[in-house]
Amino acid sequence: MEPKGETKLDGVTMAMGALDCPICYEPLVPPIYQCGVGHLICNSCCIRLNKCPLCPRSAFERCFGMERVVESIEVPCCFAENGCAKKITYFNKKKHEKVCRHGPCFCPEPGCGFSGPAATLPDHFTDCHMWPNTAFKYYTQFGLRLQPGPHVLRAQDGTVFLMNVVAAEPLGHAISLVCVRPATGSSRFGCSLVFSCFTGHHQISTLDPVRCSTLADGLPKDGFCIVPKASGGVHDVVLKTNIYEVRRYDIELGDEDDEDEDESYDEEL
Repeated sequence: MEPKGETKLDGVTMAMGALDCPICYEPLVPPIYQCGVGHLICNSCCIRLNKCPLCPRSAFERCFGMERVVESIEVPCCFAENGCAKKITYFNKKKHEKVCRHGPCFCPEPGCGFSGPAATLPDHFTDCHMWPNTAFKYYTQFGLRLQPGPHVLRAQDGTVFLMNVVAAEPLGHAISLVCVRPATGSSRFGCSLVFSCFTGHHQISTLDPVRCSTLADGLPKDGFCIVPKASGGVHDVVLKTNIYEVRRYDIELGDEDDEDEDESYDEEL
């Protein structure tokens, strides 16, 4: 039985431009205003204009009816074919799609054109490029041999990280780490490394928070840690690694189930 007040009609089409501000062409978001003859305008444009740009009227008032309309219209994510089953209010569509976990991430290997949701990358990296692949649990230290090149790290919740080790002459090796996902900016994760390279040496390095990346710009290069040259060679160094959650990271509007809990964002973001 359909919820009271909700109607679903098969075959109904709508010109979605009717839900955009005719001035800035961005989706109308409450509060929405109209002039005396009904021309709609968004709040941002209303603040900076002295009159209706479509007619001589100079007074605006709230259009509560249109606000109810735009708040009720939900559309599918453009990444539905990748597995996103969410329905999003039209004016939040762009915001959602910028951070949707089903959005594309990319293989950073030169000449490889593979792309897909982050969850598909570990198998591709391992099967096609033979990159090391390690599963781990948050807050639980695990050991990694220092090995130049990329290393895939898979958390128990499916989150994918990519560690990259490159030579940093004459010092030793630089270590970079990113959380592979469509969102930009910082993740809710931190990382600590503990290692020893020679007698009397003990080093702790932390990255808090870990940056997010789609890998579209290639392998991570922003090293957060330098591992000095080891007396016994690079393969004698063990990186005691701990990846953990550091803060709540709200990025997607609405009530979420447990699987998508880390994708929620506040409407005012």
